[in-house]
Amino acid sequence: MRTFPLNPIFCGLVATSLSFSANAAAQKNTDTSANGEQVKLEQIVVTAQKKVENIQTVPVSVVALGMDDLGNLKMRNTQEIVSQAPNVQMLGSNGDAQLVLGMRGVTQSDYSPNGTGAVALYVDEVYMGATPLASGVQLFDLDRVEMLLGPQGTLYGKNTTGGAVNIMTTRPQMMGTSGYVEVGAGNFGYRTMTGAVDQELSDNWGARFAFTSVSNDGFVENKLAGAEDLSQIDEQAARFSLAYEGDGLDAILRVHKSRSRANPTSILLIEADGGVANGGVGIGATGYSRQDLGFHETETNNVRAKKLDLTGANLTINYGLTDYTLTSITSYDDGEYFTPEDADASPYHLLEDDFYAHTKQFTQDLRLSSDYAGPFNFIAGLFFSKDTTDGATTYRWLADFGDGTQPLPNNCEDTFFYGCYYGNSYEQTRTTKAAYLHSTYELTDEVTVTVGLRHTRDSIDIDGYSSWYGEAQNSFGQDSDGPVLGSLGLDNRSESIDDTDTSGKIGVDWAINSDLMVYGSYSTGYRGSAFNGFAFAPDEFTSVEPEELSAWEFGFKSTLQNGRTRLNGAVFRYNYENQQFLIFDAGLQFLLNAGESEIQGLELQLTTQATDKMTINAGVGLLDAEYVSMSYAGADLSGNTLPSSPETNVNIMVDYDLWESDSLWVQFHYDANYISKQYFEPFNDDRLAQPGYSIHNARLNFSFGGDAHKVGVYVKNLTDKEYATYSVDLVADWNGLFFFRGAPRTFGADYKYTF
Repeated sequence: MRTFPLNPIFCGLVATSLSFSANAAAQKNTDTSANGEQVKLEQIVVTAQKKVENIQTVPVSVVALGMDDLGNLKMRNTQEIVSQAPNVQMLGSNGDAQLVLGMRGVTQSDYSPNGTGAVALYVDEVYMGATPLASGVQLFDLDRVEMLLGPQGTLYGKNTTGGAVNIMTTRPQMMGTSGYVEVGAGNFGYRTMTGAVDQELSDNWGARFAFTSVSNDGFVENKLAGAEDLSQIDEQAARFSLAYEGDGLDAILRVHKSRSRANPTSILLIEADGGVANGGVGIGATGYSRQDLGFHETETNNVRAKKLDLTGANLTINYGLTDYTLTSITSYDDGEYFTPEDADASPYHLLEDDFYAHTKQFTQDLRLSSDYAGPFNFIAGLFFSKDTTDGATTYRWLADFGDGTQPLPNNCEDTFFYGCYYGNSYEQTRTTKAAYLHSTYELTDEVTVTVGLRHTRDSIDIDGYSSWYGEAQNSFGQDSDGPVLGSLGLDNRSESIDDTDTSGKIGVDWAINSDLMVYGSYSTGYRGSAFNGFAFAPDEFTSVEPEELSAWEFGFKSTLQNGRTRLNGAVFRYNYENQQFLIFDAGLQFLLNAGESEIQGLELQLTTQATDKMTINAGVGLLDAEYVSMSYAGADLSGNTLPSSPETNVNIMVDYDLWESDSLWVQFHYDANYISKQYFEPFNDDRLAQPGYSIHNARLNFSFGGDAHKVGVYVKNLTDKEYATYSVDLVADWNGLFFFRGAPRTFGADYKYTF
């Protein structure tokens, strides 16, 4: 195992934060606010264990971001959540169209439309695992975001080998009429409007309507004459919530709809080894080079809009009985996903892809929670989900050869390569049934034992999996592909997989006093089997076994300085078997299982009210994630680093009140994160690695009129850092190194009116 090299600047920032808070404790332990009250941190309430708890009493490593944090961080989608969480990564596959979370080295490299991730995404306790569902989630009118690090195999179930993210929307307030509207503008033509209206309908009924609209003109400039810019945003979403409270019954119905259009591609394809081997990007002698283009410039000729649509409804009912609460969560979601990709990122039609999927999902969670006065309590439940995905993928290869300017023929029948398109389609149905029990027993007033168990039965059915080829005639001014010429060998294939898994947790936490808790646990996680949705040839039609992870974790949660500082930490060690990964090899794509991996690391999280005017949040994550047993095509990859597993990441957030009076409040906000070098593939090719980098953001808030009016100006990626969020080796077929770009510097202003 390796040691962890730390970035000195950011470690210095965190060390300064720690020492500053310690000095503040010694020098200003009696700091008071303007009204004479002693300054303390506000309590953070989470539902990480399916019940309302103070985050400092939950024996799980949790990162929680509240409404104010989310507003200052200007988060638009799940990709940006990770910036303030140690050992949490975002893998930006398919650019902004498909976002994949990773935690503590456990992530997803399979970006097929029928896949699911290793970190589960929940919105109001509803699992949004399928790609068309998760990709359609937009962040607006939120109460909080909770990130649970480590396997959550008992209360959350499958596909939580890495952890889980809970997005909790704002419920009706049941307090008269209230709401807000916020408008903003920024560079790259950025425009946004978001808001909510909350209405108390009676003593027991309340309703809330929230909406958002965000657009821009794209941050990747297309230098090709007459072509539109890329990496655009064009999103709209709305949510209606109707709540009832009374007579022991708490119920809320939410109906939501979102859509996203605009040109997504943020692909950067550069010539491998300077283009010496093959004369430029692509097969043969195209001679194309992007050497005169900047990092956020392109000459892409195939510019088409993505299509993400998500519609759904969920009903949550809590009914209180004597010593029990019965909870039912019922949901239905319908998501459609279409992402076109100009993978060659050039003026030629060399490699162009279309990814499509349409998923319908139904879920039902029914659980009983006890509230005994004695030492024993439990949560027991039954879970059912079923989703059906219609998927299709099309690849077009080398359609521009043979137009009189290129030396190679464009006849798919003759070459079976140049000028062809390859298509597949299938229907996939997944069904999950589970029963679970999470129990706690207080051995003493200070020591509590937790035991959890979950049994899961999974089935996946693929029906009508077919693949074919035809003439890729969409170049030279034509709008559609040519006719189907023949089969690629997959003709209405149907396969089934049935899995069972029992996962669980056993843990002990010890409340040494009211300000310090230590805990330890052993838990397991499970990620279900999967079919390769990118299969065209029979050899590619593979499936993978479930991932399994066992984890030891020891941590502490402490409250210091009479409530002014929280310092939490955890160390962990994983044994990770059968990690699922997608690999490219000579034009083919295989979904495979790795052998065995070992992961170890630690996290520290600090929150301190350093003075009555300044609050600091900081975190450090250290990670050592490597393959113990891994080989492919005769190459021994044992000892290589797992994808998306940087050894060090550091985050910091500072809020400082510059001015406060009866008529005006001014606040300065700064946040930043550092990520050390990381690989995105198991071969650890340095050409595809992202070196360590830092992102800095700043914001200035003005509040006046009794907080009714708020104005903010901000800048994100202050230093205009150029970085990649994902990479693929396309050298063998295209002489190219494929990357997705991160966003450049953006800035803007917004105004919020609250009533």
